[in-house]
Amino acid sequence: MKKAAVILLVAVLSTAATFISGMAPLVRAFGLKSLDKQFLLYADPSRADKRIIFIEVDQDSLDHFEKDNITFPWPRSMYNPIIKYVSAGGAKAIIIDILFNNLSPYGQNVDNRFAKAMRGAGSVYMASAFMNGDNATEAFAIDPKFGVELEGSAPAAIEKDVSSLPLSPFLDVVQGIGSVTLTPDDDGVYRRIEPMILFGDYLVPAIFLAPLVNGASTARYANDILTVGEYAIPVNDNGRMWINYQGPRGSYKRYSAAAVISSAVMLKNGDTPLLPQGRFKDAYVIIGYTAPGLYDPKPTPLSAVSPGMEAHAAALDTVLNKNFLRTEPIWITYGLTFIGAVFVAGIMVLIASSIVATVAVLAVGAALFFISGEAFQNGIWINLVTLETSAAMALIGSAVYRFQFEGKKKRYIKRAMQYYISPHLVEQILADPKKLKLGGEKRMITVFFSDLVGFTTLSERMEPTALVSLMNKYTTLMANTITSKSGTVDKYIGDAVMAFWGAPLEVEYHAANACLTALESSEKLMFFNQGIKSLGLPRLDMRIGLNTGEAVVGNMGSDERFDYTAVGDTVNLASRLEGLNSYYGTRILVSESTWLESKSHVFGRKIDFLTVRGKNIPINVYEIMAAKGDETFFQRKLGRRYEMSLEAYMARKWDDAIEELEKILAKTKDAPSGVLLQRVRLYKENPPPDDWNGSFRHKSK
Repeated sequence: MKKAAVILLVAVLSTAATFISGMAPLVRAFGLKSLDKQFLLYADPSRADKRIIFIEVDQDSLDHFEKDNITFPWPRSMYNPIIKYVSAGGAKAIIIDILFNNLSPYGQNVDNRFAKAMRGAGSVYMASAFMNGDNATEAFAIDPKFGVELEGSAPAAIEKDVSSLPLSPFLDVVQGIGSVTLTPDDDGVYRRIEPMILFGDYLVPAIFLAPLVNGASTARYANDILTVGEYAIPVNDNGRMWINYQGPRGSYKRYSAAAVISSAVMLKNGDTPLLPQGRFKDAYVIIGYTAPGLYDPKPTPLSAVSPGMEAHAAALDTVLNKNFLRTEPIWITYGLTFIGAVFVAGIMVLIASSIVATVAVLAVGAALFFISGEAFQNGIWINLVTLETSAAMALIGSAVYRFQFEGKKKRYIKRAMQYYISPHLVEQILADPKKLKLGGEKRMITVFFSDLVGFTTLSERMEPTALVSLMNKYTTLMANTITSKSGTVDKYIGDAVMAFWGAPLEVEYHAANACLTALESSEKLMFFNQGIKSLGLPRLDMRIGLNTGEAVVGNMGSDERFDYTAVGDTVNLASRLEGLNSYYGTRILVSESTWLESKSHVFGRKIDFLTVRGKNIPINVYEIMAAKGDETFFQRKLGRRYEMSLEAYMARKWDDAIEELEKILAKTKDAPSGVLLQRVRLYKENPPPDDWNGSFRHKSK
């Protein structure tokens, strides 16, 4: 075959293969990650619109008012001075990114004062939630004043049939409402947003768009453009626009709610305020939660953990300044793809020198990278992975032709392709191909071990094929729960699951995410049990152990098999803690290191001071009982009384410990209390030695 024909054939096949593979989830994931890299390369926080300002209910604000016995959730009247202060300062719009869709526990008068403050401001926009199905407790009709009439048809994906709106007294006084519903891409990152949703007969703007299109009467979707008011917004087939992030979390001005409230009080008292009102002139003020535990993390291309209002602010910036990000027409993509493949194949087939060919191929790759970068800076996203994939396929195809008699080279190419499609290291492969080498690195991580109680009994009652199907559903449930909170699923060992947080992707609150995952897993198992109950199968329970510490993470496989995992004492202790649940009758046990990193996000109690098998140094072990703020009065009371009993036990006050534990057990069947009571009675009869440090040595795993 003539070389020109080989070059053309390789280019055509590479382009066709790229087009087909572009529909695969993994390839799409790589494409989105390449977009994230372009944000990292070209984002400039100095371009963030200075008119967008956050007022944050942050941890400092919570701590500040807790001193005055004002605890969370705050009375809604706490927002009154904020609204009045920024409104008097000349704010163009006040966007409240908090759902106020239920009655205040502080009474109607508080809500009335809140409504009065919003009426006085006149430019307040409140958050609303829209969804499909029965996920909301109530559904409301939309007042036409909050909607925009649709001309023509709209993408089916933006249609919603359930709403959760602010209370009626608030709807009567606000300027508008906006949807705060955010939908991530398949990898959990928030890159796109629906500027409008269709509810009933009306289009409702997203919360960021509401102030910009206030007064617009109609909107139209046509040729991938949403036209509303003075804005022509590029959208995809699902009615979603790209958010053109100008920088990571922290790019926009932000003030603590406590600072704004204090400024309002100071101005009222005739003092110079901390924050001059003039700072809010012509501003788009967004009020929302940023204190840990008060918001669901929304990863963006530039921030692993970010509150949802960051995405709304970036979307507002995108539309306000019309710096839209568009996807290039498909003919441009595959035209460039074919040209790149022709160059690569031509170089590999025609140039004899391997060194010169390598340099030339790298030059083609650099040119494609430069083209995509220039396009991105001009508001057009060209999927670099599509270009590079075609070039890589052309490289491989022409290399096979060039080295067709070198079997060793063929095996190398096959092995390299297996490594590159590893779903566990999408981020690392894009950033640093050296991660594919054998070996590991030390990282601070939180390790998660879970095991099913009752699985053996269940397996004995099921046919193998049915059991495999059931376990596939269970492991899928666990994997989705873990990855939704930025965890990495390491392996499945029968019904056991090992996962970790903090690698390969760094996670800011990895211990808290792991604990919240454990709670969510336990909750989802209840629904899983409801499903198997209908099959006449016994219920399952779960044991989970968590530990935070330094471990070695990386490729622990071989040259032929890539296996990203974690090893070390940190991993071993997490496994031991999982097993100790059977001794204490608990579900979730964590080490002290995990507890210290997560206690602001979860509620729990200290269970024991113990030495696990194979170790000599005792550790404090805690039980996670609920997410912070979700614990019941009974759980708080039980936690206090149990820890009092534990303190008495460690101080050798046997009678005091017995008295407290018996009081607990008189009201509830608390398994850890029963375990500790039995031990205290034993020690009362046979006291430990004088140098006893209060620890208990476990002899079993």
